[in-house]
Amino acid sequence: MTHGNLEHRYGEIRRRTETLTTPLTAEDMVIQSMPDTSPPKWHLAHTAWFFETFILQPRLPGYQPFHPRYGFLFNSYYNQVGPFHARPQRGLLARPSTTDVLAYRAHVDSHLLELLHTADHATLPTVAPMVELGLHHEQQHQELLLMDVKHNFHANPLFPAYR
Repeated sequence: MTHGNLEHRYGEIRRRTETLTTPLTAEDMVIQSMPDTSPPKWHLAHTAWFFETFILQPRLPGYQPFHPRYGFLFNSYYNQVGPFHARPQRGLLARPSTTDVLAYRAHVDSHLLELLHTADHATLPTVAPMVELGLHHEQQHQELLLMDVKHNFHANPLFPAYR
């Protein structure tokens, strides 16, 4: 895969995730209707955390995490990476705001695209498979996000519609 192809694919898949949240209100972004779901905002942040933790930190010299506590908040269950916030309590977090999470995603995206753009022919073959894995992970969270929104809306007596 070439630099351009991977950069395009990365941008396309990441934008799709954000597009899925367009119909949601600020309140919809933080709700967790049961312990087995996650708030939509959490899905957005978790996938940014994945790229930051497994690609940017080990492969982009001088990269600093966006926020020192995001690793704890948005790690899902990767014990080898460190402790994490309990899944059933994700819906209790009003902060960071959705605006902050989108800024986090933009930060990660700009650095990841920088890494892809500057990777030489020796580096790209080692980075590309990890980016591809991250994109598959992102797509998995697109599906989970929609399932969680569906459950969140079903649990609401007003039965809002996702449009």
